[in-house]
Amino acid sequence: MTARPPLSIVIPAYNEATRLPRTLAAVRDRFPGSAPQVVVVDDGSTDGTAEVARAVAEAAFPVEVVVHGVNRGKGAAVRTGVAATTGAAVLVMDADLATDLAAVDPALALLADADVVVGSRAVPGSSVQGTTGLRKAMGRTFNRMVRTVARLDIHDSQCGFKAFRGDVARLLFSLSEVDGFAFDPEVLVLARILGYRMVELPVAWTAVDGSTVRPLRDSLATGFSLVRIVVRRRPRRVRAEAGRLGWSPTGVTRG
Repeated sequence: MTARPPLSIVIPAYNEATRLPRTLAAVRDRFPGSAPQVVVVDDGSTDGTAEVARAVAEAAFPVEVVVHGVNRGKGAAVRTGVAATTGAAVLVMDADLATDLAAVDPALALLADADVVVGSRAVPGSSVQGTTGLRKAMGRTFNRMVRTVARLDIHDSQCGFKAFRGDVARLLFSLSEVDGFAFDPEVLVLARILGYRMVELPVAWTAVDGSTVRPLRDSLATGFSLVRIVVRRRPRRVRAEAGRLGWSPTGVTRG
């Protein structure tokens, strides 16, 4: 019987053939001698992202590569990746390595008492480099919307660095439906409804050239999706769906 890894890392990737080798090398260097389970999900890339990931795996350390035949969206890629994990903890991180991996240890330590750790660029102790004033303003506006509309006490839902207890991650993402960028607040809304404890962790974040995010268009689309999430994700329905998957209000899944 294969031992359960202490940590699984999910990296969604769309046309990341250029940046992925550096990111995977950083993950390898961060865990010398004890490589975590690493799952790269190629979300319909056209630049050979999957082949690059497999080549790195052959030369350095094991990487599981899952391929979507077409581009389905970041939420779909993360959902696919989380479903492939087996770790006691699950870390979701971006392929561009925008968040400093120094946040890994504090995130895993917080999982001793929390179910979800949300990397944040908007709480004391965080640092942000290289972004524009427009993106900062749009981020603040969207996060205010998240706190008001979704009733989430989270200051930065969109940072691409989140850690979960393993079974919590697999439950939340099995319940998720959003394929686009609004998957982040959707998963956090599901966590709130199910009573999971969420904490924010300040991170060091640096904007990386070549992002596929389109600030105005994607922010508007994510905002509309957020409203649909709040309308559709009725607590009674969510709890019933979670109950069919083994969740109970008095026995919140751990590990």
